[in-house]
This record gives sequence, structure tokens and C-alpha cells, in this order.
Amino acid sequence: MALKVPIPKLWLKKRKVEEIKFSAECKLPYHDEEEPWYLKEYIAQVREKRGEPDFVDKVPSEYKFKRRFNVIYPVGGGIFIHALSERTEGGYARYIVIEPPRPPEEILRKAEELIAAKIPEGYIPKSPQEKACMLLELVKSSFASIGGSNGGKKRLAFGKRGSSNGNGSKEAIKYVRPEELLNAVIYHIVRDKISVGLLEPFIRDPYIEDISCSGLGNIFIIHKIFGPMESNIRFESHDELNAYLIALAEKIGKPLSNARPIVDATLPDGSRINIVYGTDVSLRGSNFTIRKVSKTPLSVTQLINWGTFDARVAAYMWILLREGMSGFICGETASGKTTSLTAMLVFIRPSAKIVSIEDTAEVIVPHPNWTRELTRDTGKPESSVTMFDLLKAALRQRPNYIIVGEIRGAEGNIAFQAMQTGHPVLSTFHAADIDRLIQRLTNHPINVPKTNMDSLNFAWFQSAVYTKQGFLARRLIKLYELLGYDPSTDSILAVPVFVWDPSTDRFIFSGRGASYLLEEKIAVMKGIPRSRIKEIYDELELRRAFLEEMVRRKIFNYWDVWKAIVKADELGVEEALRRLRAGTLL
Repeated sequence: MALKVPIPKLWLKKRKVEEIKFSAECKLPYHDEEEPWYLKEYIAQVREKRGEPDFVDKVPSEYKFKRRFNVIYPVGGGIFIHALSERTEGGYARYIVIEPPRPPEEILRKAEELIAAKIPEGYIPKSPQEKACMLLELVKSSFASIGGSNGGKKRLAFGKRGSSNGNGSKEAIKYVRPEELLNAVIYHIVRDKISVGLLEPFIRDPYIEDISCSGLGNIFIIHKIFGPMESNIRFESHDELNAYLIALAEKIGKPLSNARPIVDATLPDGSRINIVYGTDVSLRGSNFTIRKVSKTPLSVTQLINWGTFDARVAAYMWILLREGMSGFICGETASGKTTSLTAMLVFIRPSAKIVSIEDTAEVIVPHPNWTRELTRDTGKPESSVTMFDLLKAALRQRPNYIIVGEIRGAEGNIAFQAMQTGHPVLSTFHAADIDRLIQRLTNHPINVPKTNMDSLNFAWFQSAVYTKQGFLARRLIKLYELLGYDPSTDSILAVPVFVWDPSTDRFIFSGRGASYLLEEKIAVMKGIPRSRIKEIYDELELRRAFLEEMVRRKIFNYWDVWKAIVKADELGVEEALRRLRAGTLL
């Protein structure tokens, strides 16, 4: 695009290339700016049509139950998100990314050429942050050459590719000062060369669970608070989409090609991405799905507050996991299995040694004595490391608990061998109900003998459901205790101790005297005789009261909950509850 108006020159101190020293300490544009000019412009544009938005630093969990919302929140790096209950043509709520407007491609291309010419030969950044600082220095030193001549103002497209104004307009023009242009150039150079390009806002947003691109058009997301949403970020052509995916795959070390059109990989932030490339295997063209991994997991108190399960269910799990019971968190895809598993890990004894085994790093374990292991797929059996291999190795590491990200195949048999040798196992598992769980476990390729099924103590079934208010939510549907194998009927005995009632959105407990695990296993381990069996249920209610008090006090941060559970282990739950109520526990 030809520049019709010259840009005012930004006078910079001239330095020789060899004198430039790069460090990992620098401040990128928009780091401290709370309301940059493009955000003010955006709000001015939408205020009349959509009303005054709520501006929040963090989205309150109460918004999860609101049918109408109009909120803007920051995700860092000069990026803001506008979440709107106003529906798109497809019936989705709107997710509008507000980021620094993209300068003309001519400016960016020239900046890239000058940067490439100025990078010292043989220089290798030690970290992404140092690389960002290097680009910052080089863009600043090259700005006059990029377009910094005296006089006039530079015209900058506002809303390019729908990334700023929310309506996809490519016509709107905004006059900006040279400093604003410089900051926009730096933002987009760093975003595209170091980060993940136009997906950067989604990766930064801690409230996103899944990112989905089904081909050309808008990108869709699943929001932890607002549910399914349609974003204003889109791909306009197959060439643009294919070029982006090829560059992204190269960046993460998993090259794409027509010969290898399907790639499973991990993004720099730990998120899991699946890419299907080209039209040979996807009729609508290339597509991808990203499963976000939170750096700070959702806590058990947050899930109680959202109604995924109640405090008594959590207290029951607290007793079971503290005493080394094994179990599977089961459900269908996107039912929140891993989220619930990670939330429950705070209940394992703080001094336990834990080994986690996963295909993709998703599970976060708060315990300091944690060994984290990942599979390796090289495409060659002799150099690949599978779940089966890691699970066998874990048995030699003397763990107090083994956490398996997901059991799918033959590693399930090894998991049951681990349980039988005294190594408790927790895992997620794809099964919608107890019958399907048993079918999958006892048939090929897992092949667990029915007589060994009593090694699994409990089975938790979770699903994405619609509540009576009409909201899509995750709910524990049933929690079973597995009693063992009945040879007379050739079946597995399983008793539900908690059942979700959809009509009231409450969890029904079978009641005192109904838990085999609490009475026949936990009570025995604690030395509680049958004559005082009510003590185990009293302990259940005490822990329930402790968790409910944390929810009442809005202690929702995962690490704060972990600290509270550790304190309860040190002081005893009764004393910890007393201090919690007095406000002196944390």
C-alpha cells in the first residue's frame, strides 16, 4: 500500500550494529497502559450500539449464570476481550478481540527486512523474552528507515481482519502518532515472530478452554464463564490458513505436509493442538483444534461454587485420596474430567511422592515431591516412549500415587497391576457409565480380568449437561464404589454413593451406613471399630463444613486451597476450621 502522507521522523540515537547488546530485560509496548488509544476508540464506536460495557480486571464467576452480559477485560500485552451476549447469525455469543491495529503490510515487511539485515551473525537468543527484547531494539533502531520522514501523519488501518473493531471492517482508517505506529509495529512483529500470531489473544486468555477453527471463517472458542462463543478473528482464504498452519507447525517442531497432514503437538504454553492439513482428508480445507491448559488450575472450591459437585462429595474424595484409594474420573469428551482430577489432587497427603504420566502435559500436581513424565512419539517403535513404558518405569520409582493423564490401551492392565502391588492410581477414562467402563476395562486391548476389578475403588462419572436454568454446565452424574467380582452372576458389584438429581440440581448421598469404602476400608485403616462407625461419617461432615467455609469466604485460588488443605493436615481439620472461621488460617 503506497503511503500518501509522510510520517514524522522519530529521532533515534544512531548506533552501529555491532554495538547493540541484547538482554532479557525490556518492557514491551502496552505493558503498563491501562486504556490505550485503540481501546478508547473501540469503546466510543460500540457505546451507542451496544451500551456501556462493564470493565473488569478479572471476570467474576457470577457471570457464569447471567443470560445477558457486556464486559471487557484485559488478557495482557495490550490485548483486551469484549464478551457480548448479543448473538451472531449462528446463535453464538460474541467474543471480540481488541488488540493494537495492524500496520500496513508494507511497513511490516520493510521492518522484517531491516531486522534480518541487522541481526548479528551467529547470535542465538537464550530465551523467547531475550528474542523479544532483541526485536524491540532492532525495530526501534530501524524505525526511521521503515518510514520515519518529517511531516504529516501516518494512516493506519483500524479493524484489519476484524481484529479491533468487532465488525470485520477493512475500510475504517485511524490517524496515529509516530510513537503509536512504532508500538503497533513492535507488537505485531513480536506476536508473529515469537508468539503464535493471530491466535495470541486466545492463548493469553485464561478463561478459554478450547479454540476451534473448522476451515475458512471465524474461529470459535469455549469460554469457562460464557460457554460457546464466536470470535471476530477469521481466516479469509485457504492460502492464508495453510500458510499460517505451516509456519506454526514449523515453529513447534512438527512439520506439516500433504504426506503428513495430521499433527498432534504441544504449543509453547503447554496447550495441545491437533491440525488436519489440506483438502485431501478435510473437505472444508485445513482445520485445527487447541485444548488450552491452565497455568493455574481450577480449584475444588471453585468447582463446588459452580455446582460441578457439592462440598460433601469433595469431603468424601478428601477422605478417600488421603488414605490412598484408586479411582478413575470418567466421562465423554469435554466433560471436564482432567479439570476435576487436577482439583482433587490437593487431597492427597502433602508428603506423598507422586509420579504423573501423560501424552500432553495437562495435570498440575501441587506436591513438592512430584515427578512429571511425558511420552515421546518419534514415529519409530525403537525410539518412541509410550504410556506403557512410563507406567512400567513408575513402578520402580516407589511412588505413593501414580497419576495417568488418560488410560486408553494396554497401559490400563499395568495400572491395575500397580494397584494390586500397593501403588494407588488415579486417571481419566473415556466411558459414559459404569457398564461401558467395565466393558472397556475387561476387553481388548486393556484385558483386565474381572476378578481384579476390585483393585479399582471408585469410579466418578461426569458429563456436560443443561441445568434447570438452561445453562450448559459440567456435573458429576454418579460416583460409584466398586465392591468386587460376584462369581455367581459373573458381574462386577458397584454401588452409587452420590447421584445428581437434574430436577433440583443437587447431589443425593446414600447416607450413613451406605459406604463400603468408608466403613470397610477407611475405618479399618484408621482403627475405628464397628461400634464407633459413626465417627467416620462425623469426619466426613467436618471436612464438608471446612470446604463450605472456604467457599463462603471465596477462597477459590488453587494454591490458596492447597495451603489450606496442608494446614488442615498439620493442625487437624477441626482446629483448621476454627482458625478458618476466625480468619487466621491463611
